[in-house]
Amino acid sequence: MHLVIGAGEFLGDQVSRALAADVPVIELNADVDDETLAETMTGVEVVLNCSQAWSPARRLQFRKIPPPLLQRLVAAARRARVRRIVHVSTADVYGPAQPGQANENSPLRPVHAFERLKLWEERWLLESAEDLEVVVVRPARIFGAGEDWMLPRLMGSLARGRVWLPGAGRARQTFVSAADVGRACLAASDRGRPGHTYLVGGFDSSWRDLLESAVRAVGVGGTIVNLPYDLLYLRALAMEMVTAPGAVVWPGTYAVDVLGRHHFFDDSHSRRELTWSPSVGSFEQEMPRMTAWLSRLPEVAAALAGAPLAPASPPG
Repeated sequence: MHLVIGAGEFLGDQVSRALAADVPVIELNADVDDETLAETMTGVEVVLNCSQAWSPARRLQFRKIPPPLLQRLVAAARRARVRRIVHVSTADVYGPAQPGQANENSPLRPVHAFERLKLWEERWLLESAEDLEVVVVRPARIFGAGEDWMLPRLMGSLARGRVWLPGAGRARQTFVSAADVGRACLAASDRGRPGHTYLVGGFDSSWRDLLESAVRAVGVGGTIVNLPYDLLYLRALAMEMVTAPGAVVWPGTYAVDVLGRHHFFDDSHSRRELTWSPSVGSFEQEMPRMTAWLSRLPEVAAALAGAPLAPASPPG
């Protein structure tokens, strides 16, 4: 029996659906009470933590405090004698300035608060749960139906006429479908070595390719406009300075780095170690499962219905 923490969230729901094809799955929300958590863990062999404790869309502050959800999860797992915890982190813990393809041996150089918080979460879990089998999975850039940070905002701007991207969105990076993250988690729950971390990738592409594929699928969209990375980064930095901690900021400096810098990952080690490989090798392959969701995004739905929208304006 596998327990997925993060039901009701984009990644948690996708991982649950991917796992359900092969193993019995129980789902719980991240804010489940302690009593329910303890009762549900009885008889569970593997816990997969897919919950997003911090939203990358918000202005975050890094603090070295024990992650509350992980504290509760580890305590309940000990009492229930759970065999293994698979923790889903992010490949962004390597930071935005890797010189080439990063792999499991590359230096960890997180810059943004979100990246540092995710790395702290990993380290706390590995150090505090030594009596449990802990395996960490680090996915590359995740995409799929239900994603709630990047694509809805980018498609909303396109539906209003144009989206302004650093380098016109041509920075190359490694993407992975959310469903493939679920399949990698299943492999990690069976064959991952305790105390180890595994990069999970799919294929190399760009945000521009993803947006162009989405525009073709839904039949509405505007123009992708190039702006210098430095200009967008400085604007994002200024916006963060006047944004309260915890409030939504778009685009923040982290988002600009995600959109405008190369993020390449070599996951050949995890493919060999976990005997796993992705099933989705392009945006076009996944787009039939994303089209209905994209069409329901508010700005896209309004554009499809012919409703007038406020035009997109350039930064500054």
